[in-house]
Amino acid sequence: MPAYNNWWLTRRCLDAIGELQAATSMHFETIVVDNGSSDETAVQLSQREGIRSVRLDPNANFAGAANAGARVARAPIVLFLNNDAWPIGDALTPLVESFTSPNVAIAGAALFYEDGVTQGAGCVLLPNAHWFLSCRNLPADLDAVRRSRDAIVVPGAALAVRTEWFLRSGGFDPVFRNGFEDTDLCMRAHSQGLVTRYVAEARFAHYEAATVGGFVPENEVAFYRRWSSVLATIPRVERGEVGAIVLRRGERDAVTDLVLRDVIEAIRWYGHPVVERIGVLQQLDRRFRTAATLAWNCDGAPYAPCVEVSVGNAGARLRTHGAIALEVPWMPCADPTHADGRFAGERDPFGYGTLIEAYSGALGDEAAQDARRRGSPRRSVMRLLDLARVARFGLERPGRAVSNAPLKLPRDV
Repeated sequence: MPAYNNWWLTRRCLDAIGELQAATSMHFETIVVDNGSSDETAVQLSQREGIRSVRLDPNANFAGAANAGARVARAPIVLFLNNDAWPIGDALTPLVESFTSPNVAIAGAALFYEDGVTQGAGCVLLPNAHWFLSCRNLPADLDAVRRSRDAIVVPGAALAVRTEWFLRSGGFDPVFRNGFEDTDLCMRAHSQGLVTRYVAEARFAHYEAATVGGFVPENEVAFYRRWSSVLATIPRVERGEVGAIVLRRGERDAVTDLVLRDVIEAIRWYGHPVVERIGVLQQLDRRFRTAATLAWNCDGAPYAPCVEVSVGNAGARLRTHGAIALEVPWMPCADPTHADGRFAGERDPFGYGTLIEAYSGALGDEAAQDARRRGSPRRSVMRLLDLARVARFGLERPGRAVSNAPLKLPRDV
């Protein structure tokens, strides 16, 4: 487990691993690689029983830390686990059992958001040659999530490897800085005729990008320079595309008005126009020909394709109407700069007021850190947009390649 600062995440993960170790008959060791942390991580690890720790200074990024941990491991199988992830139930046994086939070099787990909605059931290659988490933001009971299968790529948040093969093949390539290391490793196994397995029974919750910076374009450039010719032979998966969002709204109150303001701002940040109706001339714009509707508290949402935001006794829900019907919880979002964000005594179905209170520090430092992570409107909007694609186009299906060069690669890179 590579760890860089954010001790509260590492502690939470280690607590869950400790519970698993007490409940399972499987013998395993836990190795934490302190990747140059400047907070209390080093001191806390020295006081923690039942783990081995390795200290790196300076920070060696994910690849360097993971490789260092694998080099001191004694087991024939190594699980690389992000410190912002944790096992759900006995997640290790299914991973280990997947290696009974001698051709399996890598096994990846099913990943879920903290509210139980799917984060990734392996990865798929889109028509434009970009990788995408399969079934992202969709219900966990879908067949595609619950069915184990061979996959070209699985995400590295909870990824197991044969130790001997991993070390012999060079481990994670340090040319990649906190991104694409896992994809590159899976492609290496694929090019050697080995199998990467998606193991649906191995379930982990994952905060996603809680401890590292943003997207590094150089990672993608390096990856496609290395693998573009091989990608031409890999089947593509079509997810559909949504352009504009048509907003229909019903019930109004202070909470939903502020949440909706955040949502609209984030939708536009992602490049999707938000309109109340599509004009005649706008239909000439491709984005408006692939539009879906956002029905905000519209009591039944008679629109299709549509994502309906509805509020009931069980809280806020997202429902799709159109190509397929799905339902998942709403992910609460909040902007801590809202001075009018406190709603004492009022109903708060979106968890908005609770997040504002957590941001303020009133619930403690750990709650404040957690709120900053999950309180971004963009996380909720990613879910909304993924469901809009499903409402309009249905689930993932076989697609045709439109490009094997998703980037215009600069000559000097």
